[in-house]
Amino acid sequence: MRPYTKLQWVGFKFAGIFLMAVSLIMVYYSMFFIEEYRLYSLITLDNTIIYDGRIITAIGGIPTYIYVFFFSFRTILQKGVERLKKGTLIGNIWGLFSLACFVFFMVISWIIPLGLMALDYTLCDEEGDVPGLYYASKPEICKTIVSKP
Repeated sequence: MRPYTKLQWVGFKFAGIFLMAVSLIMVYYSMFFIEEYRLYSLITLDNTIIYDGRIITAIGGIPTYIYVFFFSFRTILQKGVERLKKGTLIGNIWGLFSLACFVFFMVISWIIPLGLMALDYTLCDEEGDVPGLYYASKPEICKTIVSKP
């Protein structure tokens, strides 16, 4: 076993605690600060749809942040500063699941605008106060959209 200094040990443990904190913050942000009205308008397919692909990607990233949290927790409980020798079965399964979820939701976030265009929705990319994340069933509706402050 390679000898290590106390500074390396403290840095290793601090990095694990930092990763745990970041993953908790990201899960909390993804669960409680996503604007549900944007997802609701996408599901109901009203005349005006507010769509932002980052919301879908953030939802898909939640399992990855949970994986990072438990991986960091495992490194904190490990003795020394050596890398983990072997993974656990649940860790391998959850790692593959979280990667698959993230990739799936990333692809879905790119496909949804194509589906909206196939359903005859037009992107309201007017310059001004309205950002380009509004889709409308008729181009005339784009002129009536007022963004929320």
